[in-house]
Amino acid sequence: MELIKNTNFDFLSKRKIFYVFSTSLIIIGLIFLIIKGEKNFGVDFVGGDLINIEFKEKIDIVTLRKLISEIKIGSFTVQELGTTKKNYLMRLPSKTSDIVIQKLKEKFGDTFTVKGKSVISPSMSITLRKKALKAFLIGLIGILIYLTIRFEFKFAVGATIAVFHDILIVLSVLILTGKQIDGMIIAGLLTIVGYSVNDTVVIFDRIRENIRKTRSTDYLSVFNKSINETLSRTLLTVLTTLFVVFTIFLFGGETLHNFAFCLMIGFIFGTYSSIFIASAIVIDWIEKSSSRLKI
Repeated sequence: MELIKNTNFDFLSKRKIFYVFSTSLIIIGLIFLIIKGEKNFGVDFVGGDLINIEFKEKIDIVTLRKLISEIKIGSFTVQELGTTKKNYLMRLPSKTSDIVIQKLKEKFGDTFTVKGKSVISPSMSITLRKKALKAFLIGLIGILIYLTIRFEFKFAVGATIAVFHDILIVLSVLILTGKQIDGMIIAGLLTIVGYSVNDTVVIFDRIRENIRKTRSTDYLSVFNKSINETLSRTLLTVLTTLFVVFTIFLFGGETLHNFAFCLMIGFIFGTYSSIFIASAIVIDWIEKSSSRLKI
């Protein structure tokens, strides 16, 4: 099945425009990251309060989330424990547990019990940050090694920079839209890495195939031709995945809302970077080094 046929778009001749667009968005995101500081991060990363509430009667989780959101304390999570709809675990920003408990008393009176109350240590959060960064760096190194073996070093660098670009773009969009970065977002970012690399590899495979067929050194034409030939497949892939993720975004509940939003942005920019960043970097490298590809 092909969504579009016989396209002949000149994707790479305007690549500097896309460099400027991506760089500008990333810089703006980093500026807001610095300005907002710890407000960008959820409880998982900056520490906070943890309370365990048990109700005498069944309470819907949506009701609890709506009630707490009215307090405007920032990012929080409410997790149901078991299937009774009576026991809930709440992760809250630091020093807000008493405010939340008071709000629950105003709404529900004495129909609940605080079974546990503790503080999530910031030291735990620092450990989480280090582990998240370590996982990301190990992933990038693995991608670099794998693509160097499968293609060659120029392609590996192009794909790795594109993945790093995608992560920074997604983080920038999340920061600019007021989303807080937590454990779910980290899971989303790692998912985006896999998607972006897969999309890039499909285009690189077609580029290699066309270079071997034509033995042409007009790499700009070969790259554009290869991107056009895989365009239908690329669009079908991103549209089908976006359909699923958008469904989760709409109906997955508050817990999955930010995760789904992260994936939507990541899949869109993962597709964008496969076309306008990864391939463009390889072209620029070839032109500056005046070397031929060995694939």
